[in-house]
Amino acid sequence: MKRVPVLLLVVGLVIFASWLQRESTRGTFDSVQRAFLSWLAANSPAPKMLPPLTLVLYDDEASEMAGTERMAMLDGALFVRAVLRLGASGAGVEGLTGDPTRMIEAAGRMPVFGGYDPSLAPGSGWTPLNGEPGTEWLEMSGLTGRPARFSRGFLAPPVGSGGGAKTIQVAARNAGRPVPSFLALAWAAAQGWRWSEVVADPSGLRGPSGRLILDPTGAVQFLPAAAAPRMTTMNELFVLAEKFEREGGRSPLSGHIVVLGRATSEVTRVAGEGPKPVTPVEQWAAAWEAVRTNRCFHSPGWWYPVVVATVASLLALGPARRSNMGALLAGFFALLVFAMIGLAAFSSLRVALPAALTLLTLGAGLMIGRAGFKGGWFGP
Repeated sequence: MKRVPVLLLVVGLVIFASWLQRESTRGTFDSVQRAFLSWLAANSPAPKMLPPLTLVLYDDEASEMAGTERMAMLDGALFVRAVLRLGASGAGVEGLTGDPTRMIEAAGRMPVFGGYDPSLAPGSGWTPLNGEPGTEWLEMSGLTGRPARFSRGFLAPPVGSGGGAKTIQVAARNAGRPVPSFLALAWAAAQGWRWSEVVADPSGLRGPSGRLILDPTGAVQFLPAAAAPRMTTMNELFVLAEKFEREGGRSPLSGHIVVLGRATSEVTRVAGEGPKPVTPVEQWAAAWEAVRTNRCFHSPGWWYPVVVATVASLLALGPARRSNMGALLAGFFALLVFAMIGLAAFSSLRVALPAALTLLTLGAGLMIGRAGFKGGWFGP
C-alpha cells in the first residue's frame, strides 16, 4: 500500500471525527442522540420509572394569604399539607431556612426535603449521606445536621452552553463526608427511601433498589426534555387540593414529586419561541426527566474520535473495499458491533457513545475505501 495516501486517510478521518464530536457537544445531532439514548434506556437493565415532577412556583399573593412578606416555614407547611392531600410521593422546598418541624408534622409519612444555594451554608445544616465521597467531587461548605426526617441538599442548576447536553452536580463533598444535592434527595424520595439508606461511593450513589452512576466530579449529563415540567402557583395548588377533597376522583398529582420554588413578578418568562426556564429551580427541574427515565449519561473523552477514525481506516483499507456488497456487509457488521458495545457501555458505566459521530465516520471510511479501490489511491 502507498504510505502517504494511507496516512492522509487516517489523519483526515481523525480530523473529521473530532469535528463531529465538537458538533455533537454543540447539540447539532441531538435528535439522533435522543433516539439512540431512548434505545439504550429501553434495552438496559434499569429500575422502575420514577414518578413525574410537578413544579409549583411561589408567588407574592400566596405569601399575603399566609400572612407573611416572603416565603417562610409557614408557607412550606401549608404547601406540604396541600401536597399530602393530593397524594404525592414526596415534597421538596427551595431555599427555606429555620426549623422544619411544622413541615414535618404536616407531611405525615410523606418524605420532605429542602434545597439551598451552594454559595450559602444552610442554617440548620444538611444531613450527610453514608459512605465515602470521591476525591474529585466538588468541595461544598455547610453545617452538618443530625440525621432526621428532613434533609437539605444544595440546589445546583445544570450548566452547559448551546443546545447540547447539560451537566448537573448530583453530589459533593465536605472534607470526608458526602453532601447530597437537591436532585439526589428528590431521587431518594421518589423511591421511598430513608436518607440513611442512600450510600455514596466514588462511582456514584446507591440505595436499596437502585443506583445513580456519577462521573469522577460527582456530576451527570443529560439532554433537556422537550416538554417543560408542569408548573402552577400556590393558589392553584390550594384550589386543586380543596376541589379534590370535595369532589374526589383521581388526584392529578397522585404519586408525583412536587417541588415549591421561588418566582418573582419581575422575571419575564416568555422570550423568543416561548416560555423559558429562568429561576434556578426551573432550570434544575429540566434534569428530573432524565433521572426518572434512567437517561443520565457520561460522554467518552477526547480519545473516542481517534478510536473511531482508526476503525474507519481499517474498514477503508480492508477487503470490503473491493465490492459494493462487501462494503455493505462490512457496514452492517460494524453497525451491529457498535450497537452491542454502546449498549454494554451504557448498561455498565452509563457512557453514551455519540451515535452520529460513529456512524458518519464509519460510513465515510467505507465510502473512501470503495472510491480509493476504484481509483487506485492506496495501491492494489
